[in-house]
Amino acid sequence: MLKNLGAFLKSKTFFKHLLLAILVWVLFFGCAVYYLSHYTRHGEFIVLQNLTKTKVASAETLLKNEELNYIIIDSVYVEDSPPGLVINQNPYPGAHVKKGRNIYLYVTSTLPPLVEMPNLKDKSLRQAKNLLDNGGLKAGDIQFVIDPLPGFVLEQTYKGKQIEPGTKIPKGSVINMKVGKGITNDTL
Repeated sequence: MLKNLGAFLKSKTFFKHLLLAILVWVLFFGCAVYYLSHYTRHGEFIVLQNLTKTKVASAETLLKNEELNYIIIDSVYVEDSPPGLVINQNPYPGAHVKKGRNIYLYVTSTLPPLVEMPNLKDKSLRQAKNLLDNGGLKAGDIQFVIDPLPGFVLEQTYKGKQIEPGTKIPKGSVINMKVGKGITNDTL
């Protein structure tokens, strides 16, 4: 049996088949490399521009001109920033990308997030201001009224109306308060 195998390995038929198999593999891998290089556009790329601090409409135009797509991944509320402004991108500016690639954008939101109104009633003025700051709200007008408990919040209002604790309002809203000043006419 080993003699037959040795004889077959030395025969012309074996070498023809071996040469044919090598030729098929070289042809297959050559075609695969050529196809993949053409399909993936090997060596063709665009240097991605910095889109931060750009309006979404402008970023869209720039990306369309480069034949790139964009997807808004997240919107973040940034106080004192206009809505619809790109604040981050992925891939990063200067990255090499191919045509048709998705560019992921993070933009400023048009509406602030909603936060819960804290309970300011019966809290000291200082404590109430801290609660507002920690909740993302702002202290507005403070009206002092005659009350036996000086320095404590008696009423909390939003847009001229009393607001109940737990009510959802936009972050950054201004809350006005009525605060006791004692039973005399002296203000704190």
